[in-house]
Amino acid sequence: MYRMNQQNGWQSGVTLVELMVVIAIAGVLAGIAIPSYRNLIMSNRISSMASDLHSNLMLARSEALKRGITVSVCKSANADSAVATCDPSPSVAGSTVGWGSGWLMFADVNANGLFDAGDTLIRVQGRMLANFKEGSIVPSNAIEFISFGVTGQTFTAVNYQISAPTGFSTLDRAVCIAIGGRARVGNAPSCA
Repeated sequence: MYRMNQQNGWQSGVTLVELMVVIAIAGVLAGIAIPSYRNLIMSNRISSMASDLHSNLMLARSEALKRGITVSVCKSANADSAVATCDPSPSVAGSTVGWGSGWLMFADVNANGLFDAGDTLIRVQGRMLANFKEGSIVPSNAIEFISFGVTGQTFTAVNYQISAPTGFSTLDRAVCIAIGGRARVGNAPSCA
């Protein structure tokens, strides 16, 4: 690395062999780190979707208690649009994003689970997944809305499975709603 040069004194530098060894070591380390990093990103994304769904469902329950009226949350294919509506089409893992398309939370005056005239919009969650290859949020019993009554209860127990993209199925999460309205997050499919 250090050589004596008769004209300039000491010179420092790196040989081509030393440079190639460093590049090879960096390549091996990157090959090990990149898959772990991708797994971390997917895990955080799935956890974030589970947390968003859980917090919105708990907000709907507390709004029902506070307002003394039924509050519903429904899947919406156009939640980001100015005229958002509930989407009654079935959520199917592997072919649709299900609730990953977004949802509406509203004070449901007639308690029918549909966002009608006279209902008050409380919160809108926009699209979380672009297509089913990115994952899906699918309820266990094919419901496309959930309602919380004036006591904060729902009379429909449901497990929402948040699926990761293909190859990351060990990262799947679930948001489980009990009949009493209590929600929790856990591992798919049953919040274990």
